[in-house]
Amino acid sequence: IENANATISINNSLVEIYDSVVNLGSISPSQTSLNTEPFYISFSDDIIDGSLLSFNLNIANEYGYSQNIVLENISVGVASQNDPLGPDSYGYYIYDWTDVGYSLTPFYDWIELDPSQGGDGVDLGISHSGNGNGSVANSTKYVDLPFTFTFYGEDYDQISVSANGWISFGYSNMESFRNYQLPGAGGPSPMVAAFWDDLKTTGASKVLKYISDEYVIIEWLNMETYQYGDNQTFQVILYNSITPSGDDEIKIQYKEFNNTTNGDYSQYTPYHGCYSTIGIENHMSTDGIEYTFNNNYPTAAAPLQNQSAIFITTRNTTVLNAGDVNQDDEVNILDIVMVINHILMIESLDSVGQFVSDMDENQSINILDVILMINLIFES
Repeated sequence: IENANATISINNSLVEIYDSVVNLGSISPSQTSLNTEPFYISFSDDIIDGSLLSFNLNIANEYGYSQNIVLENISVGVASQNDPLGPDSYGYYIYDWTDVGYSLTPFYDWIELDPSQGGDGVDLGISHSGNGNGSVANSTKYVDLPFTFTFYGEDYDQISVSANGWISFGYSNMESFRNYQLPGAGGPSPMVAAFWDDLKTTGASKVLKYISDEYVIIEWLNMETYQYGDNQTFQVILYNSITPSGDDEIKIQYKEFNNTTNGDYSQYTPYHGCYSTIGIENHMSTDGIEYTFNNNYPTAAAPLQNQSAIFITTRNTTVLNAGDVNQDDEVNILDIVMVINHILMIESLDSVGQFVSDMDENQSINILDVILMINLIFES
């Protein structure tokens, strides 16, 4: 290759490339070339430490040669326990309650569903004696959603709820009491593993649901691990969200957390170990985030405990200006017209437009948002 140039690029508003082209000179077959001119790249302070980015590198010359190379999983910064976990390839993050300094840090705020404690939950009638004993019909139930829930870009109007601490979007007739790593072939897909383990019900156990237009809650109340009989009480909240990617958001709360299933393989019928699996995976089992498996946690994942919470979202720290519907870096009458057209169902906004139009952040776009946009224009 004679007189080759390398051009680096990335589609990320938090990354700025100053000198994107360097000359590699001539490269003979089976030889390598080391560029003496560096690329100059600047990263925003808003980027999450430990983020994995992919850059595009094009090698070309004036004689028509051109080759594109993807530089994958370039780590930016070093993640700590106080940073969110992720992203996966799709763009999901998991924030935990120790991620101080992030606006999306979740706080434990238990929503009681137990009717005996004044809650409004409805018993799904799930039962399971553990270790695969019993029928799938009793251990997995189905819940219709009052809104379309988008997960990894796919839309769902139903979830499958398992006694074994997981939900799957759509219909699943799997029992899956043995937990595995995420993402992977084991278990149903797509999946939210809130506390995927071999769990059993007792007289005090219930799996409850609560349904509203804003969110759906599934609560596992007083479940017991099959091996030791330790109590677990936790809940998954599925939000009807507005996000830049169009995907909805999930919060998992742990009221009582006892991750103790370490396995016992000395018996003729062994106890399955690996503790619990917590995380998410897509419908193809090819992408996801594993928050914990076999009691191992990545650096950015705080070990779970009683009264802890995690938040699952595609939102990161990318700054989107409120009201800037057409993303031209200013809020003006054009943005207001686009919002009004959306409200009147003349022309729908894309997911980013809907996100920045929700001025009062109530997950709904209406005339109040238009008034707030007008006020913003006058104030500026």
